[in-house]
Amino acid sequence: MAVRKPHGIVLSFIEAYWRKHHNSPTVREIINGTERSHGSIQNSLKWLEKHQYITRRKRTSRSIKLINFEDANLPCPPDPDGLPIRGEISAGYCHDPATEAHGYLNIEYSGRKHSDYVLKISGDSMVGAGIPDGAYVGIRPVADDYLPKPGEIVAVYVDGQGSTLKHFYQKESVVVLEAANPKYDPMIFDLDTCALRVQGTHIFTHWQSAALI
Repeated sequence: MAVRKPHGIVLSFIEAYWRKHHNSPTVREIINGTERSHGSIQNSLKWLEKHQYITRRKRTSRSIKLINFEDANLPCPPDPDGLPIRGEISAGYCHDPATEAHGYLNIEYSGRKHSDYVLKISGDSMVGAGIPDGAYVGIRPVADDYLPKPGEIVAVYVDGQGSTLKHFYQKESVVVLEAANPKYDPMIFDLDTCALRVQGTHIFTHWQSAALI
């Protein structure tokens, strides 16, 4: 279906923003960039989502993901501003994440994609995996149906509890989120009674000023 003009303006803004910043704009940034009202932008986002131009995730300010956008998943050259730091994630028990962007991390690594971003670690449950409190971790967003390999380190959102970074294990409907610190017990969830979503995979750790304990 062809995009109607008002919705096309919003879609074009999102695509242009993604090419420049390698992540999605907030609703406020779309309002400012297109000079349209909040209600008009929300109407366009609903239309674009309904007709499968975008998807949106709950509980995050930069929630928009472009569907079939050719630039979104391609490797990209280093950006002079670095990777966006998109807030903090708990490495302990689940907590509501801090999702406001605050600066960039300048780091080089192979296979970088436009959608990659950085979170700051809060807590010491992953110290045994070389991820201390205060470190920065690179996160690569994944599809909603992504199934991690056993033991893969992922950022996970648990409905009603919040987000955390843990080793991931699943057997049938049971998911175990396991720490890399013996003082933390495994977190066990039954998908028949609890909604859980893998937000992204861990791709690197940068600690610099953070101390391993």
